[in-house]
Amino acid sequence: MYFGKRYKLFYAILAIVCSGLFSFFSVSAAAASYKLGLVEWLPWGTAYIAENKGFWKEQGLDIQIKQFQNYETENLSAFENGHTDFMLSMLGNTLEMINRNPDKTIIFENNWSHGGDFFILSKALHSLAAVKGKRIAVYSKSAPIGFFATKVLASANLTINDVKLIEIANTKHLNKAFKAGKFAAIISYEPDASNVIKEGSGKLLFTSADFPGVIPEGISVQKKHLQKNPEDVQKFLRGWLRAIQWQANPANRDEYFKILKQTMFKNTSYSQKELEAFHSGGKFHTDLESIQQNNTLALETYIKELLVFLKQTGRKIHSSNASDYFQTDMALQEAKLLFSVAAE
Repeated sequence: MYFGKRYKLFYAILAIVCSGLFSFFSVSAAAASYKLGLVEWLPWGTAYIAENKGFWKEQGLDIQIKQFQNYETENLSAFENGHTDFMLSMLGNTLEMINRNPDKTIIFENNWSHGGDFFILSKALHSLAAVKGKRIAVYSKSAPIGFFATKVLASANLTINDVKLIEIANTKHLNKAFKAGKFAAIISYEPDASNVIKEGSGKLLFTSADFPGVIPEGISVQKKHLQKNPEDVQKFLRGWLRAIQWQANPANRDEYFKILKQTMFKNTSYSQKELEAFHSGGKFHTDLESIQQNNTLALETYIKELLVFLKQTGRKIHSSNASDYFQTDMALQEAKLLFSVAAE
């Protein structure tokens, strides 16, 4: 009788242990792991909200956020070479990649730069027309920034061929070179762009807010994941959209910035006021109507215009069909479900 109780107790404990181990390994096996690349740019801080609030974990995803220092040489390069699975970027960069190798696609337009990108003129010059024949430093010579530059230059009846663009990917290094008087103007982005103005090195002429929608930004994915694991891509978007919905709630604003201070901006000392300013530098798509509009016709229109720009600058075009560059159906489906439910 005594031994019977001992054996029963032993088997009961063994069953609990085995059950726990089975659950552990089952959860581990189910958690698909992917890498997401980005740089320090507040509108992309949604990634840290999705991570911190467990929105991806709830979907059985382990998303490893890789925050790079340099946008072009690290973030874009990592995605193009297949070292990251998802990427946050200016969508024009994905379009350029697809033209080189159509193994990637755009899956969501999250926002557009709305004042976060600055065109700053040297304090030594008195007008935009004075940049003709001179050097302009940019954090990226890629299509989306070149497209923005053409819009700015056109206001002074200049073209991209009237200036020489010099790329300095690290915006802190770009600022330093500009302060040293090496460039007639720069194109930079927040938060480093504001420092140039504060220090008096240059004067702000234009921001991306002067040309609404000129720099759309969002998420791209390696196309192989859409082909092999479409359900994981859908879960990624579901978690992302839940984070968008959460951060758009005014009641969460303080916690939102607190999370960003501990993650994206952990090595900085930005104040709440400064973070608010950075936040306003991006036009977020936070409701169903804007998500639908900007992930269908508006995105298609932008791609068509950018393809024209690429042709004019002698770039190779993979396809003239705008629909070959984006697949936003999953995001639209998830947004419709999530935001429709929230509205009820």
